[in-house]
Amino acid sequence: MRAIKGVAQSDLPVDRKHLYKLESGLTDVSIKTLSALANSLGMMPATLLMLAAVVEQGVSVQDALDRVGAELDEFKQLGGDAEMARQRNGGAVSAREAARADRAAKIQACKAKGLSQRETAVALGLAKSTVARAW
Repeated sequence: MRAIKGVAQSDLPVDRKHLYKLESGLTDVSIKTLSALANSLGMMPATLLMLAAVVEQGVSVQDALDRVGAELDEFKQLGGDAEMARQRNGGAVSAREAARADRAAKIQACKAKGLSQRETAVALGLAKSTVARAW
């Protein structure tokens, strides 16, 4: 994308050596670096991720867009928009606290049914240490 837009390495907010390694696939990118690069190119970070996925998976841009569109539609159908709005309005901390309370209630329900901590962990798909903290 950098070459297509005619942007020199020196114009980007990343060290040249690191940028070379990123462009060559020799290192991974952090979210912070991805955001900085995308902003410098006048793009959303998701666009750069999409283009990287296209190259990695060997699919067309249109195929990748179609798949992302389908995944976002599923996200909406599962109530993702409402959950994101709840998290934005209540803050991520409130969302985590609500999830923690819900998880604790499920653990207590399993305990009331007579399940062991191990059985509860398996049934709920949680780590045994998580179950033990709420037991």
